[in-house]
Amino acid sequence: MADRTTRERSRTADDAYTIRQYDPDDREGVLSLYETVFGDARGGEAWFDWKFADNPYLPSVPIWVAEREGRIVGARPSLPVPLSVAGQRELALVQVDPMVHPDHRRQGLFTRLAADVYDHYRSRDPSVVVGFPNEAVKRGLEKLADELSLDEGVVAPFTEYYRIQDPTALVDADGSTPLGRVAGRAAGALRPGVRRYLAARDHFAGATTEGRVERHSGAPPALLASVASRRTAPDVTAVRDEPFFSWRFRNPRYDYSTYVLRRNGAPVAALVVGEQRDVPADVVHVSDALPPVGDDRRDERLSALLGRVLADRADVDLVAAAGTTLPRSVLASHGFVATDRFPLSRLAATYWFSARPLTDRDVDDWVVNGHRLSDPDGWNLSFCELEVG
Repeated sequence: MADRTTRERSRTADDAYTIRQYDPDDREGVLSLYETVFGDARGGEAWFDWKFADNPYLPSVPIWVAEREGRIVGARPSLPVPLSVAGQRELALVQVDPMVHPDHRRQGLFTRLAADVYDHYRSRDPSVVVGFPNEAVKRGLEKLADELSLDEGVVAPFTEYYRIQDPTALVDADGSTPLGRVAGRAAGALRPGVRRYLAARDHFAGATTEGRVERHSGAPPALLASVASRRTAPDVTAVRDEPFFSWRFRNPRYDYSTYVLRRNGAPVAALVVGEQRDVPADVVHVSDALPPVGDDRRDERLSALLGRVLADRADVDLVAAAGTTLPRSVLASHGFVATDRFPLSRLAATYWFSARPLTDRDVDDWVVNGHRLSDPDGWNLSFCELEVG
């Protein structure tokens, strides 16, 4: 439960609302809030337990809730995730899914929930807070810039990449209007040309002939940890060890498969691919690329694996990747378009990456293990860290 000081301060700020740490009895209330705010309860109880209760990195669930008259009307969930800063382990809180019931907005609950999370963890682990906010959440956080140490942290665009294999999937209209019918016919006419273009990109992307590609159902933790351990990332990334993979890729909202390149019998590179269940669009995520760093040979190997993934997923509407773990050049060679480039820069929603120190100490220059974490180029992230929804 939240500490006494936090609970008392939250109660006196506004007697109508109590801000406190999550209790196991709150699960149904928080899931109901998901349904109200996002239109679904995400993956339901199994998903909620995987994401929060079964997370192995903190003994308590780091969710803060706003309660009024016994009802959960706001929540600030977080996920503890271990980070590696050039080999040094630091525990981070990944901020996810801030929620306030529509009937209780403009009451300062977003601010109070965020502030209480910081108050609680200032003198405790985790030491880092990470988030992937949309534009609206980013604006809300900026109002707390001084309290949340935004000036010592980093806020930078988080680039996603899309390979659009069926342009009709981008037509939002249901075809019931003249504009919808015209857009649908135009997208349908483009489909054969898009397929030929992507096939040509895959052909000219080339693929190393070394080794053998094998496909696994699921995401075998020991195998992935073996590939990840081949090289220590010099930047900040998730700790990709066996316990992390054992938890991370049990997300019940996705079906995962793994592609591994072996050379002389040893696994030298891998891609984890996730397909989200129960969604209308047929979308595949390149969820992780291993090892997280390497030389040009790594790029060649990942290109070979990506070519195999795309050959197996030729009939899906869209293939997506995110961040920097899978090189931009490899993605571009296979026909992926970045959200920070035209035309997707005009069409796609902007997401941001934010990271800030979480401490009660003065922070003049946020340095961990010799690395300045306020440098956005010092982070190496992907769907592995983002795809925890």
